Amino acid sequence: MRRADRLIDLVGRLRGQKLVTADFLAERLEVSVRTVYRDIATLQAQGFPIEGQAGVGYLLRGPVDLPPLTFDHDQLEALALGLAYVTQVGDPTLAAAAAAARAKIDSAWTGQPSPGVSGRRIRAHQRPDRRAPGFAAALRGALRARRLVAFDYLDAEARPTQRAVRPLALTAFSEGWMLIAWCTLRNDFRVFRLDRMQDPKVMIESFADEPGRDLGAYLAAAWQTASSL
Repeated sequence: MRRADRLIDLVGRLRGQKLVTADFLAERLEVSVRTVYRDIATLQAQGFPIEGQAGVGYLLRGPVDLPPLTFDHDQLEALALGLAYVTQVGDPTLAAAAAAARAKIDSAWTGQPSPGVSGRRIRAHQRPDRRAPGFAAALRGALRARRLVAFDYLDAEARPTQRAVRPLALTAFSEGWMLIAWCTLRNDFRVFRLDRMQDPKVMIESFADEPGRDLGAYLAAAWQTASSL
């Protein structure tokens, strides 16, 4: 049994019990009493209201809501690959957040610090020129706040234009990053390559989704186009 599974099982066995001894828990969990002591200390350090002491027994005081971190091996490897990819392709802030999230998952499931580079069996790599530019963090903020974004843009023929858009989504793919948006200049959906954007500025003006101008409408139109090919 993985340690995280055992910790969840341990909390479950403390629920509804008046007093539970370490010997009882060790027998039910099929581990040593010393392991039970360590697991109890870990749960207490994480804020679980467990009272008691070695040689006497333990009691769970108050209700406890367990986090839904019951992933199997394939799910954990999917998370590992996703976080590894984000550290490679994300803007500096997003990459740092992915690394921190990976460390939290490592700690929760193994009780140990994150392994070094050589200890990672699921990996991702991206060319440096395909990574998100630093201003992608501002675009993510605009997406959350639903704010317009203005920027200079170079088209495929390197012709400059000025755009003001409603940002709808950011897409990462093997060749780089793209912004899906409703363009106020063209009065239509447009997809912009971040490596062609210059000096983007998040504007004060906000917007709300409108039928026909939101991400759902864009995806529906894209699906219809793809289906007709």
